[in-house]
Amino acid sequence: MPVRAVFLAAIFVASSSMRAGADSAAKWAAGVPVYDHIVVVLEENKDFDEVLGDTAPAPYIKGLARDGATLARMYGEEHNSEGNYFWLFSGSNQNVGFDDDVPDVKLAADNLGEELIGKNLPGSEPHFRGYSESLPAIGWDNAKCSPDSEHKATQAPDCYYARKHVPWISFANVPNTADAKTSSNLRWSDFPSDYAELPTVAIVVPNLISDMHNGKVSSSVPTGDDWLRANIDRYYQWAKSHNSLLIVTFDESDDQSRITGFTDPRSIPRTGDRRSLDMQNRIPTIFAGAHVKPGYQESKPATHVNILRTIEAMYGLLKAGAQQDNAVKAKIDDSAITGVFETTR
Repeated sequence: MPVRAVFLAAIFVASSSMRAGADSAAKWAAGVPVYDHIVVVLEENKDFDEVLGDTAPAPYIKGLARDGATLARMYGEEHNSEGNYFWLFSGSNQNVGFDDDVPDVKLAADNLGEELIGKNLPGSEPHFRGYSESLPAIGWDNAKCSPDSEHKATQAPDCYYARKHVPWISFANVPNTADAKTSSNLRWSDFPSDYAELPTVAIVVPNLISDMHNGKVSSSVPTGDDWLRANIDRYYQWAKSHNSLLIVTFDESDDQSRITGFTDPRSIPRTGDRRSLDMQNRIPTIFAGAHVKPGYQESKPATHVNILRTIEAMYGLLKAGAQQDNAVKAKIDDSAITGVFETTR
């Protein structure tokens, strides 16, 4: 091929690559850092004020909020619990229903774990892992908490692991083996003490005692708060100086009125009316670590899907699923959360 032709071909390839990169970047909001590690901790069944209100018995979490950034208008997508975990992980409840029933058939839908694993990211693999407290064994995939137990999770101390809170096991495109080197389904005891060995994104699911699920607010919130201090604070302190992020969020509000189905952020809470508060489904969420505005309160409304979009934006991933319909009607967009961050890399 003549030299001129080779030169022109090179220019075409370079310009095409630049256009592709620009087009890809244009799909995502600006202002999102690229972290070496993100740890997302999922807590259970508490209203915003029960954890971050003036009299809330959660000194550690309130300290995280002072150091980091709070999403002041963060909403769960539905009641009961399980669907919200799926919204965070895949941008959909995957039609699991509202009764916390584990899917009988493995799903093939796009999800955060599959996206991260399939992306050629820097750093050692795997790029996604989930860590569940009280998981009986690496790769355990059973609605019961242990091979010998017939009890439900709220009935016996050996059953505080909740399969319904672990969505990645339900997807065929996320590896789930009994080998710690290859599985995405690990025990909390497998969480590395050397945080440089963490995957790019880790989701931590405390058990039904540690996650504030069981008990009255006066006892369950301090219990969960103490667990975070004892088990997560060391990572958080490390994250601030190692380009890493901690996200603490909840699945749903207290739901004392036993509402089931999709919730609606447009609902206006009325004094003394639990149902209107549960219908709104407002939950606490905190971003803390490197590049986060200290003490910032984000007033732009968001859902679990926006947390998913934020992580996808950071690593140039495609969008899994879509924003919940009631959230769209409430003018909550389907984009990344950007206001909480100070700088980008």
